[in-house]
Amino acid sequence: MASCFISEGYTLDCRNASTGGIKSIFVLGDSGNTISSVTYSVDGEVTAMSGSGTWYKFELVRQSSSFTEELQVNTTNQAVVFQPTVAIALPKLNQDLRNLWFDLIKQNAFYMIILDNNDRYWLLGIENGLYASAGQMLSGLAYNDANGINLTVIGGEPNPSVQIDVTTTLGAIMSGMTVPVE
Repeated sequence: MASCFISEGYTLDCRNASTGGIKSIFVLGDSGNTISSVTYSVDGEVTAMSGSGTWYKFELVRQSSSFTEELQVNTTNQAVVFQPTVAIALPKLNQDLRNLWFDLIKQNAFYMIILDNNDRYWLLGIENGLYASAGQMLSGLAYNDANGINLTVIGGEPNPSVQIDVTTTLGAIMSGMTVPVE
């Protein structure tokens, strides 16, 4: 029988702020843009990665977008899959936003980094990439209704998403890739 065991416990921290939501996302698209290697710390954080392509930054309106990761278990097949899901809301519908949305949903697979409201970066889609699974362009009805694009991005991974150690800068972690200035 395989040796699968818990190696440590978990202690509650002080009741200080832990804020929900995400501030921004970075997307590395298809067509030759790839992550070729990832280096991890002893704690499992990403300390370096190399590849090619440009990460594109999407700024998000406060309290408009979220990241979740669902654990899916099939006990019959002894299978475990982690499904990252990012719900993105981009405001102010116009032709440029429509074109960007359309380009993004056509991607076969892409990688994403999210910056959460606790200033932590998370790398999603490392093994299998992410793809757009649902979306809508909306005009709204009332004057103060949402007007823009909603997009849902999902993936299926053998391991959960990982935090990126950015003790210096996000750009210093990446070799061979272009990162937009924050």
